[in-house]
Amino acid sequence: MMKPAGGRKSVPQPLWGGAAKIKGARFTPVGGFDSVYLAWEPITALLEVQALVLMPGGSVPLRTAPWALVTVDGVVSQVLDLTDALTLQTLGTNEQEMTGVWVKMKNPPTQELALAAYASGRIAAIKYGSAKHPGGVNLVVFPDRLVAPSTDYLEVYDPHGSLPQRIGG
Repeated sequence: MMKPAGGRKSVPQPLWGGAAKIKGARFTPVGGFDSVYLAWEPITALLEVQALVLMPGGSVPLRTAPWALVTVDGVVSQVLDLTDALTLQTLGTNEQEMTGVWVKMKNPPTQELALAAYASGRIAAIKYGSAKHPGGVNLVVFPDRLVAPSTDYLEVYDPHGSLPQRIGG
């Protein structure tokens, strides 16, 4: 299990999944399991962390602490696809329930679904629609489900070797 980098001399670990478990996230209950949240494209990533806001004329950057975008390559099989309407219907849920406000809820349906998916031992990730970018797609990966000898992995794209990190097979 990876631990967060500490101190100024440590190498950042963008694929560390512990932060979501510590603070909670849409598909990760506090104290739950490690989860790495990824976006399909940069604008969705920036909207998700609230570094941008969508306006009728386009996106507008907000005054926030600095953000860094990291490109991640990988292969993840065993993905629960919540962008598929039939999957949502089969699970007895809908897009509104999956993208709605979850922060102030006691047992958000997204976290309940993720708990069941994780507990199954068969799901390595959940693909879902962005709550902040209509049409945007995200992926939450359970790092401990990317186990050897599987071909599944996530790896920071780093041609210069400044930020090497890989998890999984």
